Amino acid sequence: MVGVEHSDESKQVLVSVNQEILVPTTIFLDRNISILEALCEYLKEEHKFSFAQIGRLTNRDERNIWTSYHRAKEKRRYRTPTTTTDIFFPLSVVCNRSLSIFESIVIYLRNKGINNNKLAEAFNRSAKTISTVYVRAKKK
Repeated sequence: MVGVEHSDESKQVLVSVNQEILVPTTIFLDRNISILEALCEYLKEEHKFSFAQIGRLTNRDERNIWTSYHRAKEKRRYRTPTTTTDIFFPLSVVCNRSLSIFESIVIYLRNKGINNNKLAEAFNRSAKTISTVYVRAKKK
């Protein structure tokens, strides 16, 4: 399963065939909320998962998921609907607890051949930030 350039139709096929949830990078464009907060909000509102389910899927404590979701709701009153994007990653990537969620995603996408500039655009961060996250994660 490649994490790039999927249309909405092909995304649905990949999710159902591989039983893997593909997450669009567009959920991270709003810099007012953290990566975890955006992910929790997306999984809760788009996929209707419970906090316990999100905790199991992300290998995080249910209480942290609840807190992150409610912080996201406090920080912004409405969430922009997800739009089509050409970069997706499987949710299972974030289960590695030795890396931060952002580090796990950046490592995965960089290993799929996506360069820092494209990732910087996808995450609304600078290319230098992406590079720093990648180098830091590789050292762990």
